Amino acid sequence: MTKTLLTVDDLSIGLPIYADRPRAVSNVNFSLNEGEILCVVGESGSGKSMIANAIMGLLPKELPVLGGRLDLQGVELLKQTPAQLRSLRGARMGMVFQEPMAALNPLMRIGDQIAEVFQVHGLPGKEEQVVSLLKAVNLPDPEALIHVYPHMLSGGQRQRVVIAMAIALEPSLLIADEPTTALDVTTQAQILKLIREIQKRRNSGVLFITHDFGVVREIADRVIVMKDGELVDQGATSDVLERPVHDYTKKLLAAMPKPNMDPPRPRAEQTVLKASSLRKTFWRGSKEVAALNNINLDLRKGETIGLVGESGSGKSTFARTIVNLITPDSGEIRFEGTDLRGLSRKQWKPFRKRIQFLFQDPFESLDPRRSVGDIIADGPMAHGASAKEARAIAREKLQLVSLDPSALDRWPHEFSGGQRQRIGIARALALNAELLIADEPVSALDVSVQAQILDLLEGLRDKLGLSMLFITHDMRVAAQICDRIAVMKLGQIVEEAPARELLSNPQHPYTRTLIASVPGLADESANYRAVEAS
Repeated sequence: MTKTLLTVDDLSIGLPIYADRPRAVSNVNFSLNEGEILCVVGESGSGKSMIANAIMGLLPKELPVLGGRLDLQGVELLKQTPAQLRSLRGARMGMVFQEPMAALNPLMRIGDQIAEVFQVHGLPGKEEQVVSLLKAVNLPDPEALIHVYPHMLSGGQRQRVVIAMAIALEPSLLIADEPTTALDVTTQAQILKLIREIQKRRNSGVLFITHDFGVVREIADRVIVMKDGELVDQGATSDVLERPVHDYTKKLLAAMPKPNMDPPRPRAEQTVLKASSLRKTFWRGSKEVAALNNINLDLRKGETIGLVGESGSGKSTFARTIVNLITPDSGEIRFEGTDLRGLSRKQWKPFRKRIQFLFQDPFESLDPRRSVGDIIADGPMAHGASAKEARAIAREKLQLVSLDPSALDRWPHEFSGGQRQRIGIARALALNAELLIADEPVSALDVSVQAQILDLLEGLRDKLGLSMLFITHDMRVAAQICDRIAVMKLGQIVEEAPARELLSNPQHPYTRTLIASVPGLADESANYRAVEAS
């Protein structure tokens, strides 16, 4: 007989008086059973993480619980003292955070951090226990790993360490707050599989927080959907995905990137960017690492090429060699026939107008001390425009990216993530760029905002005749916006083909692995094959 593990009854959490609504969470009710994975889905600000932090007793004082009840196997969590909550954390409930580097102490060895979980609860935390946990989360060579520091591990390895700490005392409740958002798709697939295996092995209940319905399809037994602090939809995974009730759920599902099923656009004759035999190596200690190993790539006018691969594949290194931020060891980079490698700093200046960069993090790429108008006007003024002319250009570009010109006098922190990325696009277009290099421009955004930015970039490409190099680790995103896709692994392009062809008939084993790692994409690739066959 199924037992209820966690009951959330009429939970309400307040917000500071200057917030955009009175409550972070309003009268939320749901339950989680033993041996079940319940996904909480919603965009940033929907209240997902507030619920998790309330359960763990980690809410800041500025966000008070206004009412409700949280019951964990008969223990009313909201009535516990701080000391009692500390004894429950780890022993009865564990949490896996979104960013593993921020969750780990950079000054402590991995083994010591895991042992500390035991020691806080009055247990010895012996080395064999720590090694056993590292084996349980499928980390290689655990006897050696206990002696290393977090920065010496990959993102996926660090997340496995955080999971090991969360399950060390075998809690009945595991809360995972966006644990795969910052990870490559192959690593994400491994972490999802690991959480499912642990949940089944220990019959624990998992509260899994995400904004990605692809992840929901892969892992959830049941789903609840949050919007502006309210629970708006819930049910079995198949019911919510296939028969959503609330319009907001339908909107989130519709915003998921979908492979473009239209016939491929004809390639233009004119080559805008041509990389030939490009090589770049770095030294890591005494080891030489080939970041770029004989890269050859052609980008035509008005075309979007996706550069897809995991972290460390060389995607961003390639992008930075194009704009002269990294000097390659050998090879050529030609922009409309001109070899960029042979240019002096002065000769490079006119090309900086024509080649622009769109960065991954829309907040870190904008100067918080300057107004939006000044940020966008900088480029034109650096290339000879008067302050008045540059201001007019900034106003025009804001309108181009569907932002009100009143944004000119506001500051970056006053905008949402999607709006900040629109500002970044406006800045990149302020000099009438011909080539836009977009480095993971939507990976930090919610799925609905991501859809808006992808639609905007696609529209601008067609309207302005832009050529784009679109860097991403998400094959689903690449399949939606790109004409062609080049797959990178360990500094090499292992496969390149039109997007539709690559998805319907991938040739390289690594490409097939990437497609299989994205939840639901393999099924959509089958649709491609059916379309091709017809």
